[in-house]
Amino acid sequence: MLLQSRLKIQSLLILLALSLSFISCKVQLIAPYDDGMVQQIETTAKEIDRFYLIMLEITPEEENGRAYATFQEQYINFEVELNSLLTKNKVKPVNEHSARICEITLQLWRKYKAEHKEQDYLSDGEIKLNRKTFDDLFFAMLSAEKGKQIANNPPE
Repeated sequence: MLLQSRLKIQSLLILLALSLSFISCKVQLIAPYDDGMVQQIETTAKEIDRFYLIMLEITPEEENGRAYATFQEQYINFEVELNSLLTKNKVKPVNEHSARICEITLQLWRKYKAEHKEQDYLSDGEIKLNRKTFDDLFFAMLSAEKGKQIANNPPE
């Protein structure tokens, strides 16, 4: 009887130790690296950069200058691309950080588009700031994907 009690206590202690070890372990799952996503991010980033550089080259005195209507179709096309990136990131499991970066990018795109539409003009300074903002956001997107690649295939 004493032996049975000791075995039960030992079993409980072993079970408790195992439980504590599992509790102290932290498993963090991340989405897999997606080369197609990287390609889309790079392409969209380059095109948005080109969009702002072209806008910067156009002076206000030129026909329609920097009027919103001149760039309306491009704004829509880029919003479609950003929506696509957001949707692709949202449907991937354990991908909240990348999806959040895309949400922020889309929110800012819409904000800057609305400001351009309201003012019907963007100054050189606004164009440069918008360009820098999107450069930073796309860098964050690419860094997140690169991090997934490293996490899923750690260097030896």
